[in-house]
Amino acid sequence: MSHFPGRGALCQGDDVRGSAERSAGSDGRELLSVFRRGRIAGLLVLWKIIFSASIMHFATSGVMLANPDSLRYVFHRNPGIGSHAQIHPLSVILNMGYDITQLDRYRKDILTYPYAPAASTVFGNLVRPASLVREYGFWRFLRHEVLPLEFNTGASWWPNYQLHLIGGGASWARLAEWFDARGVSAPGWWAAGTVMAGHLLNEVMENNAVKGRLIDPIADIYLFDLGGIALFSSEDVRRFFGESLHLADWSLQPALLLSNGHVHNAGQYFSVRLGIPGSERWSLLYVFGLNGLLGASVRLDNGDAISLAAGLRTKQLHAETENPLRVTADLTWSGGLYWDREGSLLASFVLSGISSNLLTANVYPGVFRIGGISPGCFITVTTEGRIFAGINSTWGIGAGW
Repeated sequence: MSHFPGRGALCQGDDVRGSAERSAGSDGRELLSVFRRGRIAGLLVLWKIIFSASIMHFATSGVMLANPDSLRYVFHRNPGIGSHAQIHPLSVILNMGYDITQLDRYRKDILTYPYAPAASTVFGNLVRPASLVREYGFWRFLRHEVLPLEFNTGASWWPNYQLHLIGGGASWARLAEWFDARGVSAPGWWAAGTVMAGHLLNEVMENNAVKGRLIDPIADIYLFDLGGIALFSSEDVRRFFGESLHLADWSLQPALLLSNGHVHNAGQYFSVRLGIPGSERWSLLYVFGLNGLLGASVRLDNGDAISLAAGLRTKQLHAETENPLRVTADLTWSGGLYWDREGSLLASFVLSGISSNLLTANVYPGVFRIGGISPGCFITVTTEGRIFAGINSTWGIGAGW
């Protein structure tokens, strides 16, 4: 926070005038401090008003009506095959909530994880946003967490925009259509409750059972998670991402390891495509989640697409040494090969520099059949040569070993 000296400091020859102006400067700084504290709180209140108004608008608009015959869905597709077959409230909560368990140092023991103390830390931060932002520094908060002004490994705004704002907003819109297609009344509110449960679980797991003050949940929850719902309440936004950019959910297939009760293969990922001018078969591809992979897709004669992408992904999160209020990331390499049908992911083969996820392959429901069922399955290989595998259902969670 900037500090402005009184003008009396420039008038040392006149004691009376200097004293008066120093007093005025002190009063001015106090007023400025009050204004800034009020501004932070005011912004949060304003944001809540905008969010509530957007939800009310969406809840009363056509997309919330339980009439799928007359409603044109943007994200909801025929769930018969691939990743679209696994769009379900439980799978969204698990992939979103346990997304951070992909990283090496984060706890995966979801049956014994200390949820209560971790949640206490998270909510303890969320109930005092103004004081934490003031302590951290308002402009530093904007620069690192909100505005695209930092371009280094500590640029938290990047995952905030792509995973919390866009990914979270798209998840909400997709679930709203999912609930609506099943005749659920007020599907927007059900979808909002589902994704916010996933977001809060994500913050609890990201806490990793460590007590302390963090600025990260403030930006995640109040600005980007709620902001994503407000943003995607616009039909124009939904159609832009769903129809122009072909945004698709390429999340993983979470499973519970039978040997130790750890969650495995959980993670939320999305893809967007942009056609290449002059080509009917090729398009640019961007895959994002805890990564950012750029590549290309080619459409085959049967309508399927094969894609190859490479880039960086998060390897580890840790508190910044100079400012423990802030979490920053270490990055590593990653690359993937993808096979999809009309945006529904059928199979993926991903390599990365994370020791516990050197190689991860997923095959989604509908690709092969065993008797009368068609499960999903995965296999993961670590840098130590350990192999994990599992099968998954279409309703959310599978079993691994």
